Amino acid sequence: MKIKSGALPFAVSLPQGWVGINLKDGLGGVTIASQAQPPAALIRLLFIPKNGKVIDLKNEFKSFEAAVKESGSTMTLQSEKAANYGGVSGLMRQYSIKNKTGTLAMRVWFGNGAKNFYSFQLTVPSDMFAKMNPLFDKVLATVDF
Repeated sequence: MKIKSGALPFAVSLPQGWVGINLKDGLGGVTIASQAQPPAALIRLLFIPKNGKVIDLKNEFKSFEAAVKESGSTMTLQSEKAANYGGVSGLMRQYSIKNKTGTLAMRVWFGNGAKNFYSFQLTVPSDMFAKMNPLFDKVLATVDF
């Protein structure tokens, strides 16, 4: 399902049958889940206007990792690589996260656009990662800024 809205600075094709979720965190973008009830895969495609601010992606990842750890979770970096989507350069990291409910796999791409900072994420129970990771790649391949 192709999503293009004046409220979003990008267009993207999302998986059929996924459920929109409002996490009420005030962040702009799209959040969808593979099903309404846990355990579910979660894809977040978020943006934050830069308002002229210079963004350093490695520093943004440091802040992100600190916030996850403050929540009481343990986070382990699995991999990192440069990745570009829709003509926007960025950095993709993959993590293993242990929290009170189990172990999660997470892929996070931070992108440095001309006007916006982007955070595109897949979060999924570890045992679902092999199935959901290729789907996330397909979603990312459809992003058009």
